[in-house]
Amino acid sequence: LVRRSFVLSIAAAEGGSRPARRTSKTLRKSTETSQRTGSLVGAQKTDQMLRPPLSAAAYEESPLSPEDLSYPGRSASDEAKLRFAQGLLAAFGRGQKLPEASMKGLLEDSIELLRQEKTLVRVSIPPGGHLNVVGDVHGQFFDVAELFRSLGQPSEENPFLFNGDFVDRGSHSVETLATLLAFKVALPSHVHLARGNHEAHAMNILYGFAGEVLTKYGRSVYRLFQTAFDHLPLTHVVNDHVLVVHGGLSRNDDLTLADIERLDPSATDPDSRQLLTDLLWSDPSPQEGRHHSRRGANLLLFGPDVTGNFLSRNDLGLVIRSHEVKEEGYEWAHDEKCLTVFSAPAYCDACENQGAVAQLQVPKEGGPPLVNIKTFTDCERPDFYVPAMAYSMLSPISTAYLTDEARAELSHLSQSL
Repeated sequence: LVRRSFVLSIAAAEGGSRPARRTSKTLRKSTETSQRTGSLVGAQKTDQMLRPPLSAAAYEESPLSPEDLSYPGRSASDEAKLRFAQGLLAAFGRGQKLPEASMKGLLEDSIELLRQEKTLVRVSIPPGGHLNVVGDVHGQFFDVAELFRSLGQPSEENPFLFNGDFVDRGSHSVETLATLLAFKVALPSHVHLARGNHEAHAMNILYGFAGEVLTKYGRSVYRLFQTAFDHLPLTHVVNDHVLVVHGGLSRNDDLTLADIERLDPSATDPDSRQLLTDLLWSDPSPQEGRHHSRRGANLLLFGPDVTGNFLSRNDLGLVIRSHEVKEEGYEWAHDEKCLTVFSAPAYCDACENQGAVAQLQVPKEGGPPLVNIKTFTDCERPDFYVPAMAYSMLSPISTAYLTDEARAELSHLSQSL
């Protein structure tokens, strides 16, 4: 009870909310399909069952050999890279660890790949195709593995866009992000990764990712993860119709997609830093205009008029964002022009929220993507599961999980904040 109260208070401190309690542990989905015609949205809703969640016994198969966990390198065949990503997903599901040499190789190749991507990435879904948009997963590896089991693993026919906050809070963040990077290297045009506000050193020191990496590997691997974060795209535009961004919109009334494309996330001038902060941290509000956020500092809430003006100015139809826990895993706002998608069910092992994925589907005859929302609950955890916040020095349970070396390194790194 003490630990649950602690984790909930940590979530609230960053601006999160505690959803109403849920007791069902059966994986299910509901779909809500919306097609936009001008400013109008017609919706249909159906409920159907997904297959049952994976049980903990499913992780007790024979471990993979060291050869199976040897990173083949970016120059390997597409088949070899995909086989490695799939093997890594299976290995992490059984509690295995990727050898440090393979982890470094994967990170170095991921950095080189991400360097080639722009701040704004344009994604095209062909007629009859779809794109799975996943919100915050926060190191909840087993729920990500369950998503792949239910929706299918990434492929040319089944592309994914993960909209930031891969890490922190959940104590399997290393496994979560390494799996996503492995699929990104194997399928660079069909797996898209966006930066969230937790892909940052200042957040990682507080909320567990730094402690986890330092416990499992060390400072050199942690630095590689931070370099990868620096090169993640900030936004995606899907079929010239949907903007996908982790946080939300800017305080600049005249903001265009070209302005976002020109943004250098490493720039230190005030305007660039402010735009970066807005894109990663802002939240929608039912109140018109812009207002100070409950998250504090100089953070922003934006109203339906801000969303409408941005979409009109940039000839778009919808904003999809993440960043906020929602009881049902998603929430429509601003006359259904702004959709929040959050994909970490039972957030922090304390909340009772569902997770959701937004599947964008383009009709065979073409036209704007339809929005198909799938909700799910958390799956069963294996015996080797590490509870949320276990690697954060903020947590009272960290003494059982952080090594002495990691604790000392955390103290040293925190001085650079």
